[in-house]
Amino acid sequence: MKNYIITCCMLMVASVLCAQTKTKTVEKPPTQKEMKEMMNEMQKEMDEMSLEDKKAMEEMGIKMPDMKNLQNSISGISDEQLKKAWEDESRIIPEKDTDRINAAMATTLSDGEMSAYISKTHQSVLMQLSPAAKTTGAIIYQQIKSLNKSAANTAVGLWMDGKPTLALYLMGEVCKSDPANAINLNNYAAFLSMCGAEQLSLPVLNNLNKRYPNNSTISNNIAQAWLGLGDIPKAEEFADRAIRIYAYHPQANMVKCLIEESRGNIPAAIAAAKKSISKAYSTEKADKLKKLGYDLKSDDINWDRPMPQDALGLGKFNWPEYPMNVEQNASLEKEWKDFRNECQQKINELKIQQESLEEASIAANEQRTKLILSEGQKGHYVQVMPGYAAKAMVKLGPGVSDVNGNISFVFSNELTPVVRALLAVGDHENMLSEKQELLDKKYEDQIGEGRSNPLEAICKDENAIRNEFLSMANGGVQSAYKTYFNYMRRQTSDLLYYYQYTMWPDQFELAKVMAQISWLTQIKDQKVNFKAKSSWCASVPANKKSGPLQNFDDVHCDYVSTMNLGIYKITSSCSNLTGEFDFGGVKINLTDNVETGLYSGSAMVGVSKGIDGPMGTEVEGSLAGLVEWDNTGFTDLGAVAGVSASAAGVDIAGADVKITVNGGVSRSGSNILQGIK
Repeated sequence: MKNYIITCCMLMVASVLCAQTKTKTVEKPPTQKEMKEMMNEMQKEMDEMSLEDKKAMEEMGIKMPDMKNLQNSISGISDEQLKKAWEDESRIIPEKDTDRINAAMATTLSDGEMSAYISKTHQSVLMQLSPAAKTTGAIIYQQIKSLNKSAANTAVGLWMDGKPTLALYLMGEVCKSDPANAINLNNYAAFLSMCGAEQLSLPVLNNLNKRYPNNSTISNNIAQAWLGLGDIPKAEEFADRAIRIYAYHPQANMVKCLIEESRGNIPAAIAAAKKSISKAYSTEKADKLKKLGYDLKSDDINWDRPMPQDALGLGKFNWPEYPMNVEQNASLEKEWKDFRNECQQKINELKIQQESLEEASIAANEQRTKLILSEGQKGHYVQVMPGYAAKAMVKLGPGVSDVNGNISFVFSNELTPVVRALLAVGDHENMLSEKQELLDKKYEDQIGEGRSNPLEAICKDENAIRNEFLSMANGGVQSAYKTYFNYMRRQTSDLLYYYQYTMWPDQFELAKVMAQISWLTQIKDQKVNFKAKSSWCASVPANKKSGPLQNFDDVHCDYVSTMNLGIYKITSSCSNLTGEFDFGGVKINLTDNVETGLYSGSAMVGVSKGIDGPMGTEVEGSLAGLVEWDNTGFTDLGAVAGVSASAAGVDIAGADVKITVNGGVSRSGSNILQGIK
């Protein structure tokens, strides 16, 4: 607990120091003096808070920290302890742990010895777990058996969902009951390593490595265990094995990244991290690349989701032609009036929807913010943005030019040619006026009683100059608008596709309506020039009836994947990537687990075709999907190379679904089993 307090305090001090020196990186550990100053500053800020602000925070479930208790907790921590904790937290590779390395190497397991070893290890693990975790774990285990579901898959689901102690409990029970199941043994060993018991996981993994040589998953998990023990040569040996089998292995490449970074070989570290993130995105990897001095580019990331060419169906919208002569003017002027009225009627309907959606979005956003703040104080993970948002921002963001918070769907820069064409209309108007004056002078002495009154000639001449005006003015404006609307149609579709992955569903529904309003407003407000026939002409053509206004296409997510593991289901859609438990209607509280946390990793999920051992990427043909997660939650899901997957996604279900966990380089959970024997 003292180590936990030290780490938390260091992070708080670092954030304060970073805020005070924005251009300078904090490279030294905090001192007791700095911590006391930070505490005093925090106390001062809390004292200056208004009663209204404090009440608002309490209503959101946010409790003000007790600074006196916090100061008492850290008062006994020396500068030397702070320095060591800072170094441990900042170290790229964990310090070499000779005692635990010797313990791992001293144990060699035969198949016959596995049962006793698992039982002993599980008992040691149980001694490290809290009573609440063991009680909840036992309830879950019994409920799973009553539903005849897979306890092994549920354990992995708990791990993915940030419930490591419950996952340890369940997988330990599973392996005790069936110590010969290689997939479960691999997953249990991965859990042990990630929670800080690498010396206990290695004997299991070494046994599996003999039974299933050249398996990328086992090789990666052995590499992760040696990395956690600080043995760089062995970690690199097994990471290289996994990478030789699968060049883009998401976790083994991160082992290589850290090793190369520790050696100061930054180009090699960047290359390894780029391979890791290419097929399986995570924000941790993106942050690591940024720290190494590399800004992730769109081309660095694989994207396998279909992109519609015209999401709203804007390309099918038609509006009346521009009149290019006075013969067309009368009918087209009426068509434009009817078209604009119809557009405005639809806009009015959409604005009513917009108001309702804005209210719903504000309420939903307030609820999300309240949940994030209140659950964050309890140490519980809450997804702060849609699962694919971070990846989409990198992959799709560069392809759209309007992702800075402006959702008006008006592209000002591209309107420049339209503005120029409209300005040119003024010149054409002046030319028309000048020619009309000349024409008036030409015929002024020929009109009147007793004069020749050449009405047909006047009609023809006036229509000629008006035709010239319409052709010149409308021709330029129509061409400019056509280019702009073609751009707007493509860009709106791209933006909606981008927003579909970066917005919550309520926000996206609002964005769709705003896009529709913007489109109708802009096509309605085209500046069309009208000039009627000369008044000296007798005939007027009949009005032409315009067609009905087109309807927008519905924009919905065509890429939805599900991984139904029995009790736990992972659903991947355009806007989200989430996991959900279903204990058969029984309410089980999973939020009381005080050791809740998310640690980086990935899992291959699918149906094995005659493969007894853990599924590595070398048997891609028998798998269906790869799911990636880090400390922010799920970050990516896709079909594994070589697997047939429809454009609509991957669906995995059934009692024979198997999951193989690849541990990641995150060490944040190592304190759970710290000191275990």
